[in-house]
Amino acid sequence: MTPLPPPVRLTGLPDPAAARAALRVIFFQSTSRADFADEAARNRFFTTWTGWYLDHAPHDVWFQPDGAGGYAGYLTGCRDSAAVDGPGRVIPKYGVFADLFAAFPAHLHINLAPDVRGLGLGRRLIDAFAADCISDGLAGMHVVTGVGARNAAFYTRAGFIHAVERGPLLFLGRPL
Repeated sequence: MTPLPPPVRLTGLPDPAAARAALRVIFFQSTSRADFADEAARNRFFTTWTGWYLDHAPHDVWFQPDGAGGYAGYLTGCRDSAAVDGPGRVIPKYGVFADLFAAFPAHLHINLAPDVRGLGLGRRLIDAFAADCISDGLAGMHVVTGVGARNAAFYTRAGFIHAVERGPLLFLGRPL
């Protein structure tokens, strides 16, 4: 594989609309949910998991260019999980781990196109976001996934070593 360019912020892209469209494609390639009552339900699902980040934190949305004019993956993030209430109003169970936000204030979600997984691109996205968080003096960042989820091993290898289980959810924190 030819070396790919580094990750780029949504706000630094020449065509943010095309990037948003690519994000939507990758999102639906990555989600485990396939059935929706109609297109409106599909749109609501997408908006629940990505809308706040795209609309309110575009500076914390990163894309991994694929080297052919498209995108191999994306990261949506928020640097201060406790201070913003937007995600908490739309993302189910957002506040379950609120007591851990002081130690791990930033959070992220990441998805890659299926054909590029396992190539280190997810780590590149995480490291780009982490560099911003470090420059802001943040103590840590976190992800939430499912207990027993396959992606937990990836996040652990990426430094998310503080694990807390609550019901079916797994909080993984990475000190910075």
